[in-house]
Amino acid sequence: MKRILGLGLIVLLALATTASAQLMGSGRYWISGDGGVPQYTATVDGDVTDLIANGYHMGWKPSDIFAWGDMYGYSADSNLEARRIRVYAIDVDNNLYLADGEDAAENGTDADWQGNYYLSWDADNLYMAANNVDNHYDVVQAPATADWGFWQRDMTFLAFDPLNIGGVEAERYGMPLLFVHPMNADEAVFSIQFQSNSEVGGEAVQKMYGDEPDFFLGAELFGGPTATGYSWEINIPWDLVFLFLPESRSSVGMGYQFKLRYVVADPDGDDSYGQTYWGCDQNNMGNLDWWPVWYLTDTVTTAVESTTWGAVKELYR
Repeated sequence: MKRILGLGLIVLLALATTASAQLMGSGRYWISGDGGVPQYTATVDGDVTDLIANGYHMGWKPSDIFAWGDMYGYSADSNLEARRIRVYAIDVDNNLYLADGEDAAENGTDADWQGNYYLSWDADNLYMAANNVDNHYDVVQAPATADWGFWQRDMTFLAFDPLNIGGVEAERYGMPLLFVHPMNADEAVFSIQFQSNSEVGGEAVQKMYGDEPDFFLGAELFGGPTATGYSWEINIPWDLVFLFLPESRSSVGMGYQFKLRYVVADPDGDDSYGQTYWGCDQNNMGNLDWWPVWYLTDTVTTAVESTTWGAVKELYR
């Protein structure tokens, strides 16, 4: 795929997201608002319109990553000719794969994939919905790959730092990783996957919803393909987030802060791992000090209009 991105388009992309570039607690700017998640008890039934209307919206797409990198820099050279394109913009990466039968002109463009995520919370759950554009709905891994092989399916990988203390991921424990697939929870054994450890250096605890649904403490997931891609909706119990940190469970409430980053797989019907990152890039996934900080509030917050891309650029000089 040849990349053609004229100056005029770059300017338009920058203007389109100017109000959406804000600091999120970690001292770094992200393509989002300020991270304030509103209090709202969503009905988890697969209809994502309630969270779209009442939740915090966070989204990104390939054109955002190109514009971000062009304006603030790249952490490594881009490769736009390979089947798996690699765009290493600072803090947000895009590594989307061209599968057999896929239109090469769409690879790594906004027609390939766009992410739209919506969040809210109450005393019992963190609610999240996705309404993503995807030109190939794919929830089937290679026949020889075990059910745990999330990287070969459309999937959103959520990594939490519930204590918001940063550091190096390998030196922490009790940090839950959730792998959410665009399907109903009872549709496949791997619909929701969980991984964490109960002590530093301890053996990973890995669970799949279909094997042990009670382990997920009441989490529900509904989702599937749509006319433009896929959607899903989930409630993530705070008790699950703090499973190995029960002494800190009581911190959930107005003003509570946590770190959360996204990695989204997009294999497009092939067995290779195409993915896109938000809240980290491929070089700093394990550095929690870079991850964005979210906080719980009672109102929907939006980006501050006075935030300028120039201020963001100054951060990286």
